[in-house]
Amino acid sequence: MIGHGMDDLGITMQRVGATRLDDIGQYFLGNRPGALQKGISNDIYGLIKHLPGVGNKTAAKVGRFAGRLAPGLSAAGNVMDVADIIAGDESFGNKAMDTVAMGIGGVLGAAGGPLGASIGASTGKMLSDGTQWLFGDKKTPDQRKLESALAALNGGLV
Repeated sequence: MIGHGMDDLGITMQRVGATRLDDIGQYFLGNRPGALQKGISNDIYGLIKHLPGVGNKTAAKVGRFAGRLAPGLSAAGNVMDVADIIAGDESFGNKAMDTVAMGIGGVLGAAGGPLGASIGASTGKMLSDGTQWLFGDKKTPDQRKLESALAALNGGLV
């Protein structure tokens, strides 16, 4: 909300307050597809129709199903990402980097609407985790615990 006034906050709160449970259900069922959701459907259709033995009608049904499934899968991915940040046994720095990456990904993906923001947030977390693995020490928290326990048993020598 940096650079936004109280008027903008009021408008946002009116929109949130006007959201009904039916709106949320329709979003997750894909009955009111946005541009990104339609794009996912079209992309899947384009891939499926080239498989041997799959007709256009079947490919269209699979594409529509994939488009309807996308918001729910994306939301489930967001929940798992947040749960990993909260309950994971990584360091505070790792969790902070993941949180910032999710925020940046969500902001960048917001051009695609709610689904774009959701996919962007998960993509940001995935890139953060990949970066941490690539440039980190490549040891799991369990491996670090075992290493420190071994060092303690050996009197500080590894």
